[in-house]
Amino acid sequence: MGLSFLSPLFLGGAALVAAPILLHLLMRRKPVPHAFPALRFLQERAVRNRRRLRLSHLLLLALRIAAVLLVALALARPVLRGAGWLPDTEGPVAAAFVFDTAPRMALRQGNETRLERARGLASVLFGKLPAGSRLAVIDTSESPPAFSASLAEAQARVERLDADSGSRSLPDAIAQARRLLATAELDRREIYVFTDCSRGAWDVAPAAVVEEPGAAAASVLYVDVSADAVRNYAIESLDLSGVRLATGTPLVVEATISATGTEADRLVDVEFLAEDGRYVRRGVKPAAVGEAGRATVAFELAGLEPGTRQGRLLLDGSDDFSADDVRSFTVEVGPPGRVVVAAARPADRTGRLMVEALAPAPLRRAGTARFAPDVIDYGALDLTAWQGAEGVVLLDPPPLPDAVWEALATWVAEGHGLVVWLGPAAGGPEAFNTPAATRLLGGRIVRVWRSPDAGNFLAPTDLAHPLLAAFRRVGDEVPWQDFPVTRHWEFQPAEPGGDENPPLPAGVVVAYRNGLPAVVEHRVGQGRAVLVTTPVTQSASDPEAWNNLATGFEPWPFLILANETLLFASEPSAERNVVVGRPAVLPLGRRDLPTATVRTPGGDDFPVAIDRVQGTVTVTATLEPGNYTVRAGGVANGVSDGFSANLDPAATDFLRLSAEDLATVLGPDHRLARDATELVRDVNRERVGTELFGWLILLAAAVMAADWIVANRFYAPKDEPPQAAADVVAEFGESPADSEPEPAWAGGGGPPPLPPRDEVAS
Repeated sequence: MGLSFLSPLFLGGAALVAAPILLHLLMRRKPVPHAFPALRFLQERAVRNRRRLRLSHLLLLALRIAAVLLVALALARPVLRGAGWLPDTEGPVAAAFVFDTAPRMALRQGNETRLERARGLASVLFGKLPAGSRLAVIDTSESPPAFSASLAEAQARVERLDADSGSRSLPDAIAQARRLLATAELDRREIYVFTDCSRGAWDVAPAAVVEEPGAAAASVLYVDVSADAVRNYAIESLDLSGVRLATGTPLVVEATISATGTEADRLVDVEFLAEDGRYVRRGVKPAAVGEAGRATVAFELAGLEPGTRQGRLLLDGSDDFSADDVRSFTVEVGPPGRVVVAAARPADRTGRLMVEALAPAPLRRAGTARFAPDVIDYGALDLTAWQGAEGVVLLDPPPLPDAVWEALATWVAEGHGLVVWLGPAAGGPEAFNTPAATRLLGGRIVRVWRSPDAGNFLAPTDLAHPLLAAFRRVGDEVPWQDFPVTRHWEFQPAEPGGDENPPLPAGVVVAYRNGLPAVVEHRVGQGRAVLVTTPVTQSASDPEAWNNLATGFEPWPFLILANETLLFASEPSAERNVVVGRPAVLPLGRRDLPTATVRTPGGDDFPVAIDRVQGTVTVTATLEPGNYTVRAGGVANGVSDGFSANLDPAATDFLRLSAEDLATVLGPDHRLARDATELVRDVNRERVGTELFGWLILLAAAVMAADWIVANRFYAPKDEPPQAAADVVAEFGESPADSEPEPAWAGGGGPPPLPPRDEVAS
């Protein structure tokens, strides 16, 4: 921080302090004669008054000198700057303009998007850059950061910015700006961040003002381009009853609709993509948000033809933000998936609860069951062909040979799913924890936990995991406490790496009330293994039953859990509904074709290679939201598939953070400008400094006012009324009686007459 003067010649006006000194000397109070006989007493009082007046006059003199100095200082226009000295204020700077180009920047207010407003404020800053400055334009897309060759090139780069999906967060872009400025030769560095201050940009972001090691120290100014009043409807979330459906099974599409700044109703349409590339409407429902600001709309769609089916949910009408008005989805319709269910002998009895959960008898008879279970006992497990199965379920497995565990691990790694429900048949940790079993399951069993008081049960705390997606519709209404777990295995996930340890760590999806793992997932190659630490093979009449998950009163939570664990495990490679910007992996099942063609939602085509080992295709260019189609081979013997990409919720969350939250993520001393006036003032304050002219003038005026008050008091007329003079005479007239003898003429009625002038002269 430094102090300089824009008009230093005016400091010469400080010489005018001689004027009040001269006036002080010329205007000293003259003695006022008083016709009193006792002059000695007046002289004593005059001494006291003179001392008081001397101090008062010195105060008055100091005020007048201060007034002159403050006026001279104000005319010299002192400037208080944040850094550097005045000769550097017009020197070149290295500046980085960081733009948030997420889809939420397309939000309109006053027929202007947030990005368009950012462009306008950036043009103001372009005009404030000193000559010779280096300028870089950085956004949240994939473009690499670099300095522009000229100001015109930087302006053209800003004009080409578009609110797209983006591939990095705003704090990441700021960090790139700091690293780029570190390579500049100029000492002065500035960063301008154009942001809507929304939750989507900053809610889960670290403080961007913290300088990372090796980054350049730079002043940061945040330019707030948020909207004040927004009227918008949005499709917040979309849930499907399943990604893979059996032929004849209806698809349930449930969406959550939210409204901001409005309570008017809007219609929600569901459409399916036809063979000719056009969307056909299949249903319409109103979304009445009311005062709550949210509504749930559900569609039950039957009669879907076999194959890959793609659709979308969209809001009719228009509002201030259109990016959150559409959500796309892709499902696969086909015959029931074959599932191998292995259980102890007699397998038909011990596996009956799981079979009825996966494929209820009425649905099997109607041909609409999701799965087609194939029940076997463990003696035939290594003799069963798994290649045609979508998943394998092991119910209360005993210790298996390493060859079986290794064969299962190889099969899972190819993209299949394994679900294991542990029970008493596991025996003990020594027999079950073989190296092959540990690598496949991602950990080892430790001991059996007992809760005889029925106070233990499954207690999911977070439903964000994909395996628990079906439970989000009921939320906290799942009565897990009605299905106690009296015994379960304690499972300890293994550390990744090592000969016996898995390459990736296992993750806990659901825990018991006692905090121990209940459902654990482990990624193995392209597939997954899901472990449940309590069994479902025991009957309700068994006094040694470990739980009543499947045998309690109306055990619908078990039905959902049994299906979702198998679906999650058996569909890891079919990523048909992904977030924009993330890769999609589709199992085409063809290894004889070299390439496939991907068509984007905008109608563009591009080729992708087919993995001839896995028979899959991986699409990484998913920056455009909507439905993608993938085709390989000819019309007759080729394959057709597809997937959907939707925007991340943060990309469309434009709600502004509170001032307290902004201070948390941006730092308590952050600088924030909302319009061109604040922007210019802040830039001048940081680069040129803060002028103290106004404050000094106000202070000089206050000093002059004090001078006027003091002067009026000191130079007020001293003429006293007769009565006051008489009181003074009376006061002093009484004093001589106490100190001197009475004169001889005191009692004769007055002083003796004066002698004639002639006598005096003689």
